[in-house]
Amino acid sequence: MKKESNNVYLGKDDYLLEKFDKPVEENVSKNLDAIDSFAKKYKNVKQYMLISPTAINILSNKLPMDAPVVDQQQYLDDYAKRLNSNISFVDTYTTLLEHKKEDIFYRSDHHWTSLGAFYSYQKLADVMDLSKKDSDDYDIELVSNSFVGALSSESGYKTKKDKVKVYIPKDENDKVVVNYEEEQKKTATLYESDKLDEKDKYQVFLGGNHPIVKIDTSSTSGKTLLIFKDSYANSFVPFLTSHFSKIILVDPRYYYEDIDELMKSENVDEVLYLYNANTFFSDSTLAPVLNNE
Repeated sequence: MKKESNNVYLGKDDYLLEKFDKPVEENVSKNLDAIDSFAKKYKNVKQYMLISPTAINILSNKLPMDAPVVDQQQYLDDYAKRLNSNISFVDTYTTLLEHKKEDIFYRSDHHWTSLGAFYSYQKLADVMDLSKKDSDDYDIELVSNSFVGALSSESGYKTKKDKVKVYIPKDENDKVVVNYEEEQKKTATLYESDKLDEKDKYQVFLGGNHPIVKIDTSSTSGKTLLIFKDSYANSFVPFLTSHFSKIILVDPRYYYEDIDELMKSENVDEVLYLYNANTFFSDSTLAPVLNNE
């Protein structure tokens, strides 16, 4: 009858929920200082932050009885208040809460689904003053109904297999060229369908995580967006391609190049920090990248 294994709760309705631990204040402070310095250095670059609540925050009603829970939202609210005033914090808590009865998180995995990413994109579009897309602008395709995610593997709990869906723009002019720089690989799609044959089917989004990915789009905006990210961004990026002519993804966990040189050479117009709360509050890699250490 044990309801917790390896920091994963066995919740109601076949949901597995990743435990949220109290943030490491040293890491949080270092990140805040580095982000503050970066915002001041590039004060003419619009900057945004979207730290997504995770399932344990939004779907707390799925938790087993008497599960001890750290209030994730309290830390997110506190963090937003401590941010440099040049950075707009995108609060998606209410947005996700409004849709909590829908499949916005996988049951067996710690990621949001494409639907959860889509609702969060719509909130971001409001804050960034983008002409946001609606679901009618996409063909929503089911690419797998047999995804068993990381939380199932980590905990040993068996749950319902998840469905993986992708959003394909109906606008045939919404095209991309994706350049995986380290792998020296170029493709014309944001989706790596061969990953659907592997265990971690979430890797269908951009083939997983990479140090740096550069995406050229057919957008006529002329704007370049740089995203500092974790894997939540992988299923989020498809919603941004019509708004920016170039999107650059940097995953600080694997990135060791000169960030100032990148900002200059790519003439970055806007910056977005896009993470989930669990990753962000334990992160120790963002500050060194922003500080060029």
